[in-house]
Amino acid sequence: MREESTAKNLQEYQVEQQPQEQVHPAPKTSSVALSKFEIFSIVTLALLTLGLMVTLVSIKVSMTSSQNKLDSLTTQITKTNTSNVNLRQEISELTSFDRFSSFAKKHNLKMSDNNVRNISK
Repeated sequence: MREESTAKNLQEYQVEQQPQEQVHPAPKTSSVALSKFEIFSIVTLALLTLGLMVTLVSIKVSMTSSQNKLDSLTTQITKTNTSNVNLRQEISELTSFDRFSSFAKKHNLKMSDNNVRNISK
């Protein structure tokens, strides 16, 4: 009668299945030979890259040199402008009325209003 029992046999369900590690075979790698066009393309791109790098460096050197020349010229222009301002100031001082008056007194000169002529530009 036991065999006809409706109870399930638990021993059959308790068997645990352990996960099996799957061993993957290493993928086969094989190198493919490069064609002549691919080799030519790689060499051309490498030379082009090298040429562009050299050009970039030479342009940067040229720009630095030009910037130095510009700075030198700017400094020279500033000095010239300062010199011009100083000379104009000196001209104004030398042509001032007070200076002429003191020179006239020193040399016993007199100003006659009849001989004065005003000229305007």
